[in-house]
Amino acid sequence: MDGWDDLAAGRDARAIAARIIEETTTFNLAALRDDPFGTLVRSTEITVEIEDGLANTGCGGGGYYRPSPPTIHLHPATSRRDNFTLLHELGHHLQQSHDQWGFALIDMADRERRKVEEQVSDQFAAQILMPVGGADLRDASFHPADVMAGLFARWEASRSAVLQRVREMLPTDSRWLLAVADLDGVVITSARTYDDPQPPKGFAQEGFRRVAAEALESAVRREFHEGIEYKTGAVLDGMRVEAALDHEERYVFIALRPTTVNGSGTWTFPAQECSNPVCEATFQLNRSSGRCETCQDFKCPDCHRCGCATAARPVACTMCGLVHTGEC
Repeated sequence: MDGWDDLAAGRDARAIAARIIEETTTFNLAALRDDPFGTLVRSTEITVEIEDGLANTGCGGGGYYRPSPPTIHLHPATSRRDNFTLLHELGHHLQQSHDQWGFALIDMADRERRKVEEQVSDQFAAQILMPVGGADLRDASFHPADVMAGLFARWEASRSAVLQRVREMLPTDSRWLLAVADLDGVVITSARTYDDPQPPKGFAQEGFRRVAAEALESAVRREFHEGIEYKTGAVLDGMRVEAALDHEERYVFIALRPTTVNGSGTWTFPAQECSNPVCEATFQLNRSSGRCETCQDFKCPDCHRCGCATAARPVACTMCGLVHTGEC
């Protein structure tokens, strides 16, 4: 099978995608990179159907592929996201119609086949849309935030796709946390290359807001004393941050690595004062039962109240002079 037996046995999605790209003759790869939608719409081998309101299928983006007849169903989003989705679904088509790899997929158990096929399609889209060279790989190992910003400016891929592309470019023993945040510090996507948890998506990081403000002036490289906050109240400290603004000046690419000897960040649970004026206890956040869903304050372990359920502040009664919260 000209090496396909070894590729099938190894399940190396990156190598399989590269081989499929190498053997592709029915599509102009340069045209696919520059204009995926236009190239596929003009193709006689596959059809693109636009479907507004398409349900999320969990298949690499807003779309899915059907082999009979070969059709990509696209739920349009931003052009950059659509580019990756279209190429991802084309990856399914080329895999399933491949005269050797297609049979290898058929021989796999359903669950494994779906997993491998998704991984190869992701790799196919990434390698077509964001080709990288030796200089990119070298630079990514030292300054991944700069490389993320550079790839986003160079190629028509989404910020999330760029982050994942750089994550896979990093050496296997590297220790980086990667994130994309808006200028208010809200994380829109993140990834990691080692055990410390990645910054939570949808969560505002005050430290990232400060970094974004600095990145508006110049690239950032400094100690990150603000720490990464998690929804549990834990803060990951002992990190160094670098950041680069995207060329649209709307988001910032962030990369953090631990500075500690053991190669991991330092965990702390900052103290917080209870927002209940009757209690006013100070407690460690890891003692709290969690955040209130309404006000997002941590509940006090002593009075079990939060910021939106505080008791009335005690006052002195004008009639009897006693201090209490009720009526005399």
